[in-house]
Parts: sequence; structure tokens; C-alpha cells
Amino acid sequence: MNPLKLLETELRLFQLEVPIGQQALLALYCGELERWNRRINLTGLQGAELIRRLIVEPVWIAHQLEIRGNLLDIGSGNGSPALPIHIVRSLERVHLVEARARRAVFLRHVVSALKLQGVIVHRARFEEVTDELSGVDWVTLQGVALTRKLLDSICRIASRRVTVAWITAEVQPVVKPFRTIRVPITGTQVFLFHLDQS
Repeated sequence: MNPLKLLETELRLFQLEVPIGQQALLALYCGELERWNRRINLTGLQGAELIRRLIVEPVWIAHQLEIRGNLLDIGSGNGSPALPIHIVRSLERVHLVEARARRAVFLRHVVSALKLQGVIVHRARFEEVTDELSGVDWVTLQGVALTRKLLDSICRIASRRVTVAWITAEVQPVVKPFRTIRVPITGTQVFLFHLDQS
């Protein structure tokens, strides 16, 4: 598989314009993801489906929501959606929170291999690192159950308004979102919540 060619095809399908330098980083991320996936279970997706769901979908979401500032990704696992978002939006700081040791090792490796600036990998459960997180503007969750308890924990991490983007399939959230968007082609839903900090 040629990740760059598949990526170009998928970006055209989603009508996304991404600079060549960013495309090269996204393709490199894809290559590392596939290589490490042979050793540890990072995803069941392969080929065009992997690129569509783990790379192009987050890029589309990042552009639609105009994500900027500081991002916290809970349950980062294989690095998506946070790393593709960071690559195309040049965020100030990204916190990747992953409890599983081998996945945290992968995340540290890929951040180093791509020479990404401002990315911190926390090998811990979210509740264990809340004291280390501050000034977060965005929180992303994918493959993580959004519970009232988790939302309450997120409320305690910052001193300003935070937008939570929960990326999921056909699941209804426990709290009413202020906005919902649907990714074209895949139908993935993104539920958005505003959490006002006190």
C-alpha cells in the first residue's frame, strides 16, 4: 500500500485541501501505525479504510470545527483523532492520555518520529493526571464511553470554557449536545458539548 497515494485519493473524496508537507506527515503517521499494528493491536482497520477513518475523518472534523489552542485527547490509543488534528491545525499543545503501556510507547515513538512539537503523552488514566492538565480548549474522545462522571471530571481540568467533541457511531449521549455534525461518507457523528469552568 502506498499511504500517500491513498491519502491523496481520500482527501479528494472528502473535498479537503491539505498542504503537501502536512500530507507527508499524515502519510508517515499512517506508515508507523501500520508497522506497529503488526506487533501490537492498535486498530482492526487496514488500507483505504484505515486512512479514511483514522486520518481523513479527523482532518475533516478539525477543519469543520476550526480546532485551535490546546487539545486533550482521552484514551488516545493509536493517536487518532488527536495527531491528525494537530498535524493540520498546528495546535499549541496536545495532551494524549493513554492508560495502556504498549500504546503509550507507540504514541511516544510516533510523536518523536514525526518530530511533533508540543505533544505530551501521559501514560495514565485520565483521573490520575487531571492535576497536570490546564488551559485546555478542546477535549476529544473516540472509542471512549462518555459518561456523566467523565464529563464532571473534564469540568475540573481548566479555568475557561472547554468544548468536548465526542466522535462516535450511532450512540446517543448522556447529556444533550449543543451541536451535532455528521462526517460525510462514513456517517460518523460528532457530538459537541460546552463545559463552562468555574
